[in-house]
Amino acid sequence: MRENTGKVVLVGAGPGDTGLLTLKGEKYIKQADCLVYDRLSSPEFLSMAKAGCELIYVGKENHKHVMKQDAINELLYEKSKYHELVVRLKGGDPYVFGRGGEEALYLADRNVEVEVVPGVSSSVAALAAAGIPITHRGIAKGFQVITAHSRKDEEADIDYSLLTDETITCVFLMGLAHVKSIAAGLMKAGRRADTPAAVISNGTLAAQRKCIGTLADIGEKIEKAKLTSPAIIVVGDVVSLNDRLDFFEKRPLFGRKITVPYIKTNELIAKLQQLGADVTPVKTGIINPIIIPEFADKVRSADWIVFTSKNGVRSFFYNLELAGADIRLIANARFAVVGKATEKELAKHHINADIIPAEQTGKGLAGELSSYMGDNDEIKVCIFSAKEASPDLEAGLKEICELEKIDAYVNEQAYESIPESIGNMVSEAVFTSASNVERFFHMLPENAYVETAYSIGEKTTAALEQHNVREIVQADDSSYEALVDKISYKDAFKD
Repeated sequence: MRENTGKVVLVGAGPGDTGLLTLKGEKYIKQADCLVYDRLSSPEFLSMAKAGCELIYVGKENHKHVMKQDAINELLYEKSKYHELVVRLKGGDPYVFGRGGEEALYLADRNVEVEVVPGVSSSVAALAAAGIPITHRGIAKGFQVITAHSRKDEEADIDYSLLTDETITCVFLMGLAHVKSIAAGLMKAGRRADTPAAVISNGTLAAQRKCIGTLADIGEKIEKAKLTSPAIIVVGDVVSLNDRLDFFEKRPLFGRKITVPYIKTNELIAKLQQLGADVTPVKTGIINPIIIPEFADKVRSADWIVFTSKNGVRSFFYNLELAGADIRLIANARFAVVGKATEKELAKHHINADIIPAEQTGKGLAGELSSYMGDNDEIKVCIFSAKEASPDLEAGLKEICELEKIDAYVNEQAYESIPESIGNMVSEAVFTSASNVERFFHMLPENAYVETAYSIGEKTTAALEQHNVREIVQADDSSYEALVDKISYKDAFKD
């Protein structure tokens, strides 16, 4: 236990989309020694935490509390005695009906240093994602944000007579179960029955859904739509602008549920999310670099340094630093990479690849290297690849040069359970390696199948053909861009 308490930071996580987390909030999450979070936080936030960070789920949601608020207050205080930095991660903004004020006062009364990092409130962000500006010149000159729950998680006692100005947008949080009574209360207070109203579920997420109506019919409409919480109710003439301003839901992949088995969070996942896909990432492996004996001597004498993946590049520079060497060690070497993704990774270190084969495979790279080197069998080539790498590249070069295949990293199984949301039928899944295929299907229930699988290349396709897959779509080349093109192309011709 610390002699003095540490610092507690209340961080607003925003409405759900991790891209809406503030830079300051991200900094504190990455520095935290203890992270206390609720169910509104995306799992992606937790992956930002450093190794060894204590993660504590307090599970606050409507009518279901893993831990009561008084217990959360005390937990934060107790953890501040053991940790230098405790982060309390809360959905939206900590002070917009998030009970952050109660937590801050409890800690301040016990002389704990507290900081509050504001978050983007769902009361504004969810509306924007639904194509509804919370204010608009000539339509709405202001807004009111009201909680639809009391302190005891019952319907709030709202004075609707204060909500009758038609030039003010009304936003109700935590009120999905009370839409009918809210609409009735507003109409009884004098609001027109034909006043536009909307309910937005999972705002700013790819799973976002909305229901548009009027005060007279919005209650019946959401019952038929079966929207789920968290949800926001908005009432006002600004709702009528949603068709023209609904850019979020008009993204090309919006509503597509795509599963992505992965080893390390990558730009493929980010790109699919950017295009609107509802991505379920499934961690299948862990990449660990291998410490390479006599690294400096091996590299110093190499004429060509060859990388078969981004991980090979990362391991190479990891070992370069470990050896206490710098870029001068490889001043005389040329570089070859298997594909565009590896080329981009190498470019991060200010090195341009001399060879990127047209056929982005080990066989294709071997062919282009062979034609480039000619008959000079004294050329030394060092290949940095996975311990379990395909032998195609090595086989294509061993007869024409002095070749050394160096195990640069190991791809190990990640023992994590598959998300319950996947079930027995996976509508669409994207695979970037054969090992991802094997591990993903090993994690699935016995009778599960994939309706459409997108493959990055021939070996991945061959692995998919051994499993229960209804349709396999292979990318035109081994790149994330080509995979995204295939996924988008299929979307263009869907019914």
